[in-house]
Amino acid sequence: MARFPEKQIGEFELSSELRVAHHVQSVDSEKPKIIVSSTFTAEPIRETIEHWRKKLSLGFELEFAPFNQVFQQLLDPASLVARNPAGLNVILARLEDWQSGGHEDDGNSKNLGQDPECCADEFMAAVRAAAERALAPLLICLCPASPAALIDPKYAQCLSNAQNRIERKLAGVTGVYVLAAEELAQWYPVGDCHDAAGEELGNVPYTPLFFAALGTAVVRKFHALNRAGYKVIALDCDNTLWAGICGEDGPQGIRLDPPYRALQEFMRTQRESGMLLCLCSKNNEEDVRGVLNQRTDFPLQAQHYTATRLNWESKSDNLKSLASELGLGLDSFVFVDDNPVECAEVEANCPGVLALQLPEDPALIPEFLNHCWAFDHLRLTSEDRKRAELYQQNRMREQLRAETPTLEQFLDGLQLKVQIEPIQKDDWQRVAQLTQRTNQFNVVTRRMTEQELADWLISACALVVRVSDRFGDYGLVGAVTYRIESDAVAVENLLLSCRVLGRRVEHRILAHLGRLGLKSGAAWVDVHFVPTPKNQPALNFS
Repeated sequence: MARFPEKQIGEFELSSELRVAHHVQSVDSEKPKIIVSSTFTAEPIRETIEHWRKKLSLGFELEFAPFNQVFQQLLDPASLVARNPAGLNVILARLEDWQSGGHEDDGNSKNLGQDPECCADEFMAAVRAAAERALAPLLICLCPASPAALIDPKYAQCLSNAQNRIERKLAGVTGVYVLAAEELAQWYPVGDCHDAAGEELGNVPYTPLFFAALGTAVVRKFHALNRAGYKVIALDCDNTLWAGICGEDGPQGIRLDPPYRALQEFMRTQRESGMLLCLCSKNNEEDVRGVLNQRTDFPLQAQHYTATRLNWESKSDNLKSLASELGLGLDSFVFVDDNPVECAEVEANCPGVLALQLPEDPALIPEFLNHCWAFDHLRLTSEDRKRAELYQQNRMREQLRAETPTLEQFLDGLQLKVQIEPIQKDDWQRVAQLTQRTNQFNVVTRRMTEQELADWLISACALVVRVSDRFGDYGLVGAVTYRIESDAVAVENLLLSCRVLGRRVEHRILAHLGRLGLKSGAAWVDVHFVPTPKNQPALNFS
């Protein structure tokens, strides 16, 4: 087998990811597994997956299901997929493989005939059934059709329609994630990915380079599922957001060359995906403000930045100041700068920050960003999309606080509304995200995926907390999981976003739990607590 073509897949993968691999965590004590089930011979991706596992020190085991038994793996409660306790179940599906009559005949799958959309419906039903009982998330990789399958335009369109149908219908299914062929091609374009001879000889339909791309994408998705999420991107200005020096060239003299436009558009997309954008640059503030006021052609305008530090202080000090203002930990920050000295200074003095140095050749910036796994988002919640707006509202709250002499008057002025209610299925994604991202007010710091949360709720109760005030809606900001025991309400997890700390929301939650206890005859509310370096606020409350 050909060696892993590392340079062909992307020279930036290692440089951006070796520094953040330590953030990947398993939420289960058992070693996670990646189980691969495919409609074709998939073993050629083993070398690539093992390559990244070693390079990034990722603690998982890799195992392959028998050839072309996808439906069996999805529907059989005793299959490898069903018994995978933690990690990731990967389904590599090429829809045409079920059209030739060559699909498995195991008693669990149906004859799908020649209709790709019928095939898609049967496949989605099997995926949903598997997702309801699987312990590990499912990653559905929709692989490209062969040239032979695309000869007939009508059939090719049917395949495309079926694939789009799968992507659309599975997009919101708990515990299921989809990697479409188009997304894979955007990350790692491979010109001619098909191997006709390999398919004929051993059902190996793709080239070694495509298998390398596919294996890398699988590990990239696994990484995104298990790492702690970033929340803030702090950006330098000169020769990062634009070409030139605004203090010397002036607002009209700096250039928005194509690579810098691509960077600004990329960062605007990140903002729309829930990341906060900040400026952290050594400049005279009036020079940068002049650029933001005059350059209306920039994709990023002044209103897109949640906070700024434009001065001649060290970048590390400014990042610490931004973290304090936003109420977030430094390990939530990604710092982007063109200057290696500035990146080194940040790495030395803010070790929790991911510092990314842009390539010396600006033409490489778009590819560099495309290969930074830290910017990947598997699925977005409504809170993600509103995050920048929420922080803007918080500025108005802080202004009110500064103008109000006492905490009681401030809380009265907020006109706070707290809604506590049983969790619904539509809340699972956001609550799982809270378990991954909440550090300060998190009594046990148990990180959970959507599927793990769903499994947890089979035997436990849960509440969600929504908060609003006169300035706007904070959204779903808290969650509680608990069990009613003979004499106590046993709270197994209680977490609250830092956005509402200091608003006495936690007191209302505890009072609500007390009322639940009284109704059930319990005499206590017993809150479990596991100390971490970051959850002192939760300890102070308890």
